Amino acid sequence: MDEQTANTPTAGAPIYQQSQEKNAKWLWLLIILIILGALAFAFFRGIGPFAAISPFVKKEVSSPTPFAQSSPTVSSPSPLSESEVDKAQPAIRVLNGSGIAGLASSAKDFLENVGWRVTSVGNAQAYDFDQTQIRLKDDFAKYQEALVGDLSDKYSVKVSSDSLSSTDSADIEITVGKK
Repeated sequence: MDEQTANTPTAGAPIYQQSQEKNAKWLWLLIILIILGALAFAFFRGIGPFAAISPFVKKEVSSPTPFAQSSPTVSSPSPLSESEVDKAQPAIRVLNGSGIAGLASSAKDFLENVGWRVTSVGNAQAYDFDQTQIRLKDDFAKYQEALVGDLSDKYSVKVSSDSLSSTDSADIEITVGKK
């Protein structure tokens, strides 16, 4: 019976004292990991004080506020500059006129990255386009300068003398050529 009394806890001594100390250590470790995780989340999302220093957040560049300046002379309306045109307004159709697979899709991605709204992509009736050609509805001629400016960075662009029909589903048609 001496063996049984040796294994029996004595009165007043806690049975689980060592396991409680281990649990407390794990609890503190868990709390520290949660805090570190929250700080990392705030840093990557640019939340709170991390908004200014996080390299993962796009920072918007504010442009100077334009001010109205009155002029006593009457001038003719000038074509809208690229910054004054709402690029999301016209529905653009992009066609592949080069025969190179995926060229219309890459042109679509390029246009959407600079703010244009592309509603459809397809193949042209012929694959003999050397230059990228733009056709517009008469009502959307004000977008020509901005569109040519954006496309000229990547493509050799010409504007067609033919305009799109007013009943066409697209407002602007871009046929991507080989150049």
